[in-house]
Amino acid sequence: MTVLGIVVAAVCALVALLGLYYTVRDLSADLVLLGATALLALVWLVLGIALGLRDLGGGHPAPERVTLYGYLLTALLMAVGGGWVGIFERSRWGSLVITVCAVVSAVLLMRTHQIWPGGFA
Repeated sequence: MTVLGIVVAAVCALVALLGLYYTVRDLSADLVLLGATALLALVWLVLGIALGLRDLGGGHPAPERVTLYGYLLTALLMAVGGGWVGIFERSRWGSLVITVCAVVSAVLLMRTHQIWPGGFA
């Protein structure tokens, strides 16, 4: 796993734990949780750009490009969508949605490594 993959996994774990804390404490998403969600979207965007550039460079061509880029786009849109729900749902359920989005993002990261193992080496 590359450094960028580790950063994405760490941010996914951070956002999931923070969102779980907010949910258990019956707190709505504030700027801390929403900022962490924005950071999650940003690291997914950076990972997508890095993998796209690596794919264009021809170093490790992606065997299943549609699936790979579909996962990357899904993870990015989930982070953005979770942030929107956190903004507009001013109860603990907005925080829970952000938590679920972060956990699913971690699963998508694991699946991305399974789909394109050579792209991360």
